[in-house]
Amino acid sequence: MKYILLITLLLIAATVFFVTRPQPEFEMVNISKVTGSAEEAEEIVIDPETVRIAERRAVMEAEFEKLKVARRNLESRLNRLKAIMWGTEVSREEGEAINEQMKNGFALLKHQKLMGAYTGVEQISDELARVEFINNYLREIEERQRAQRLQQ
Repeated sequence: MKYILLITLLLIAATVFFVTRPQPEFEMVNISKVTGSAEEAEEIVIDPETVRIAERRAVMEAEFEKLKVARRNLESRLNRLKAIMWGTEVSREEGEAINEQMKNGFALLKHQKLMGAYTGVEQISDELARVEFINNYLREIEERQRAQRLQQ
């Protein structure tokens, strides 16, 4: 028991010493200016592969921004359509079709992929096409329902 107490006290003392010990003084070294012409300096070599990757990433980011806007529009349209359709009587087939598209829209919004999940612009474009297709379908339904309400 004495040895454990002694080891614990030594560890505490060593910790206190290392935390509170004085730090060495650092001196500023004189910095001299190098004189030379700009022509002598090395030119930066740009790797074509790096340029290609940067361009690809920029295109992917632009396409992903379009996808984010389309997702926000789809979410807004789904919420509006849910409010418009509340208590509305439609045929069974039409109701099932609307319900299916709304479920697909909510599924796309629930499981959103981030930009890192896509390997290329084509995948982002495919996802954008799915979102826009559902959004356009729901916009047509919304316009029909609004027209029916105006007629009544």
